[in-house]
Amino acid sequence: MTERTKEGTLLGERYRLIQRIDEGGAGEVWRGRDERLERDVAVKILGEQADDAFRSRFTDEARRAAVVLHPNVVTVFDQGQDGPDAYMVMEYVRGRTLRDVALERGALGSIEAARIVAQIADALDAAHAAGVIHCDVKPANVILDERGVAKLTDFGIARAARGPAEHELIGTPRYIAPERIEGKAPTSASDVYSLGLVAYELIAGRPPFEGVETEDLLRERLEGKPPSLRAAVAGLSPEVDLVVAKALARDPSRRYQSAGEFARDLLAAVRGERTRTMPVMVPPARSLRRSRGLRVDAAIALLAALAVILAAALVFMGFPQVASLPSINATPAASARVTPNVVGKDVNDAVRTLLAAGFRGSPDAGRIAWTTETGSGTACTVKRQEPAANTPYQAGAVATLVLVAPPRGTC
Repeated sequence: MTERTKEGTLLGERYRLIQRIDEGGAGEVWRGRDERLERDVAVKILGEQADDAFRSRFTDEARRAAVVLHPNVVTVFDQGQDGPDAYMVMEYVRGRTLRDVALERGALGSIEAARIVAQIADALDAAHAAGVIHCDVKPANVILDERGVAKLTDFGIARAARGPAEHELIGTPRYIAPERIEGKAPTSASDVYSLGLVAYELIAGRPPFEGVETEDLLRERLEGKPPSLRAAVAGLSPEVDLVVAKALARDPSRRYQSAGEFARDLLAAVRGERTRTMPVMVPPARSLRRSRGLRVDAAIALLAALAVILAAALVFMGFPQVASLPSINATPAASARVTPNVVGKDVNDAVRTLLAAGFRGSPDAGRIAWTTETGSGTACTVKRQEPAANTPYQAGAVATLVLVAPPRGTC
């Protein structure tokens, strides 16, 4: 049936098709009118090429999706079969897809992006609590309504395209998790991975591996390094980069345990707050070069940091049996250790190394801090460290770094 002949069709003696608004591999989406309740609805119709098994699973998934009631989910009202047409009736949202917004605007501000991700995460947490895995989280399946509220749609469509014993690649390759490429069953962690890719795209203004062909994209996802958001966005906070990287961990067990946990850490990171699960970096210290007033403030801050380090050292020397508060990544220290050498390393690698070794940040900031100095070397690599390399320390000791200043901007 062509678009013209479908227009005006009454499905189930209730839903009048008015205008086609989208189409894809799983069928078409129409704006319709519920003539019984006199309200606009969205009607998804399976394509005629769908087999009977697909239609049966489509119906089952429509029923499951209907139990997900949440302000950030496009509500499913009804489903049915009218002749050859299997259909799903949903809430009609006046707005634009997140895909269209991103294409028009490019990179969104980090805070705006994090707020949108938080809304999608709320929707996913509600779905996962109801036992529903989305399987196709991507900007095209998120609608921003006229008030800016994000609503996730198309629950279960990709899952319906697969029988219970089959785990073939279904969904959109650009947003699919590595374990699904390997043929494993989708889980809530698979949705978290896809949400991490959405966050990357909103903040960077483009998806990772843009322009890469599908086969190479899937191979890169399985064999290559996880995409670095900080490499794509100059001046991005290292903590934001690490939060997104955790969502994009290749091993599902190393990702956030829920979409909401990821969203909370992302919001905290973009606001410059300490995240709950990742005790990582602080915003860069103020420049030592901008003005006399700033030079004085920075000098005072540096002296204060050195005083804290000295005080901490005296405490550890005087009370060797007192347990300190280690980083969550640290291992218990039974005896003194030797400080790892991070001079010359990129700040991200340096911080990870120090945290893994059991160092922590200053007591007032709670994080590993750094300042910058002009000089030769690669920008944002470690120029000096405190404590110095190869000196003894105990787990929980405070560490600070001095970095090579970039030509402009901050590390």
